[in-house]
Amino acid sequence: MTTKVKHYRNSFIDIQSNNLRVFMDPWINTANEGSWAGSKNGSNFILKSLKEKKVDYIYISHLHTDHFDEKFLKKLKKTQKTPFKFIIKKFKDNRLRNQLIECGFNSKEIIDVNEFEILQLNKKTKFIILPQESSSNTPSQYIKYDLDTSCVFIDDNVSIYNQVDNPYSTSDIKNVLKRLKKIINIKFDLAFIPYCAASEFPQSFVNLNRKKEKINIINSRIKKFVNIGNILNCKKIIPAGGSYKLDNVFSKLNEYLAVPEFKTVNKLFNKNRSANFEIINTDKFYFSVTKNKMKLENNFYADHFKSKINFDQKNIGYNRIKTKFSAKKIKKILQNLENSLPNFKKQLYDKTKTKIEFCIWDKQPVQMNKLEVKKAPLNHEIKFSKKKKLIKLRIHLYYKLLIGIVNKLVSWNEVQNHCLFERKPNNYDPDVIFWLNLYKF
Repeated sequence: MTTKVKHYRNSFIDIQSNNLRVFMDPWINTANEGSWAGSKNGSNFILKSLKEKKVDYIYISHLHTDHFDEKFLKKLKKTQKTPFKFIIKKFKDNRLRNQLIECGFNSKEIIDVNEFEILQLNKKTKFIILPQESSSNTPSQYIKYDLDTSCVFIDDNVSIYNQVDNPYSTSDIKNVLKRLKKIINIKFDLAFIPYCAASEFPQSFVNLNRKKEKINIINSRIKKFVNIGNILNCKKIIPAGGSYKLDNVFSKLNEYLAVPEFKTVNKLFNKNRSANFEIINTDKFYFSVTKNKMKLENNFYADHFKSKINFDQKNIGYNRIKTKFSAKKIKKILQNLENSLPNFKKQLYDKTKTKIEFCIWDKQPVQMNKLEVKKAPLNHEIKFSKKKKLIKLRIHLYYKLLIGIVNKLVSWNEVQNHCLFERKPNNYDPDVIFWLNLYKF
């Protein structure tokens, strides 16, 4: 018996053995409210493959739409007909579970797993969910992060560590592996580790040297990738997670995107003499593993999963908002919102290091040239106390997007690439970015 491991794009992994097929974070369609490009022909490729082998389980790491593709999951259910089950973490809130149920899946099709709990998929296959430990930079003093997950897959042939895009630091990964070892002793054959930052930085920051920042980010991420790879002590590692192309009108920012091609990753990797593992280009190969003996097979499907830029404005849902621009009405909306925010939200904002000012435009700012020297039709500063803040963050955004955010029609997590930013000084404050998720009715 052989286990085949295919990495399609981003964090989408397909694991097949004689008696089991598991998907991890299947992502096919446009994501993040139309700002991330979907795959060229991935849907047809996957649906055709169901004739040879059905899907038994789908692991969803978290709610972001490049990991939780509702449209594809519904299509998969309709095409396959025989049921499959979802594996998700037992989060403190049930948003992911509830979202699956809203998609038409019933509670019996969802397996909620506690972190570090061993889930037996069959007699020979184990699955373990690992928790989020911190934000993308450092642990917050004020916020407990419980949004993301990583996982471990083990069968008779292969042991796999999949970090997805869970933002582990080197201290986080050491802590997670220490806790994991108390439960089960594993030597990983394959590891999927994020190598780039799936964020709006630097491409959306108009007051910075974005080309220089892009190089800095790529270098720092590859260094972190190598450090985590060394800690894992796994001989073959795949750069994965956080990889995408900007879609639609946002595609003009792709030149600044800190998502390097494999040849760039390989060049930087080879300069790093501390690496004790090999990296594999899964655009060229997939894995066939028998009793931990690994064979690289030629990839025949990579072209299907390449990003395809689409300029269909229908993918951007908030464009359908019919409210016309009125500075007076928008001021009133924001005043009512801030008056209705509970005190704990205001206190959290006051504890952050950053002062937020919205620059609200009557058209999409990404399409405007030299935005930073123009005056927005409406500016609004968030201010709950007179406490001095160290960082100033100006957020340029389309008025329909702002209306969508405050009325819970879209999630701030999905639309950061729809905005342009000015930050002075250039210091990242993860707490204020997290806080923006609370800025809604």
